[in-house]
Amino acid sequence: MKIIVTTSDNYKHIIPVFTYLFQKYWGGEIELLGYEKPDNLPEWVKFVSMGKQGPKEEWSTDLRSYFELQDQWFIWMMEDTFIKKVNKDQMAFAYALTLPNIGKIALTKDPQNREHTITKEGVVWAHPDSKYRLSTQPSIWNRDFLLEYLKDGMDPWTFETQPTKDDWNVVGLKDYPVYHNEGVRRHNINEFDLTGIEPEDLINIEWHRENSI
Repeated sequence: MKIIVTTSDNYKHIIPVFTYLFQKYWGGEIELLGYEKPDNLPEWVKFVSMGKQGPKEEWSTDLRSYFELQDQWFIWMMEDTFIKKVNKDQMAFAYALTLPNIGKIALTKDPQNREHTITKEGVVWAHPDSKYRLSTQPSIWNRDFLLEYLKDGMDPWTFETQPTKDDWNVVGLKDYPVYHNEGVRRHNINEFDLTGIEPEDLINIEWHRENSI
């Protein structure tokens, strides 16, 4: 399944940290979707440019043109997803939930932070009226569910916080597979959240920050 990571020009300094942690704890190839190509990308990163970056309200318009061309299912996350651990067995469980009535499969604890139910098998079902069903934390997305709400003229916050009314189910796992930090503070994109990052990784992150861009 394709792994899509979205970024923007202001966040290029985060890419070396993301790629280091991703390759160590997850591994494989990704498609990095952005505007101006970052320098020194690893060979396992395929970069796709959406052209010239405009105002933040064009965020959804640019993404929609890209996601309309994707397969039915894909993993989508942001470049400030600082991976700390991935449980491959639980990831396989998440893949098995790609069913016709499922709109999104959260790979983090996110759905458990709001109203939900949990089955005896450990599947978390988000309440249909719960907030942030469209959260952009790492998830497996059904293309049709995403495009139903990814309308032109939205910034990320407007997309995530819009109310949803539909027949789709948003699910997750009680024992979720992806542990991560949201890597930067909203009001200071140069302040990294490295809480819980292993000491060895902190050393490597600092090296990548100094040498990759």
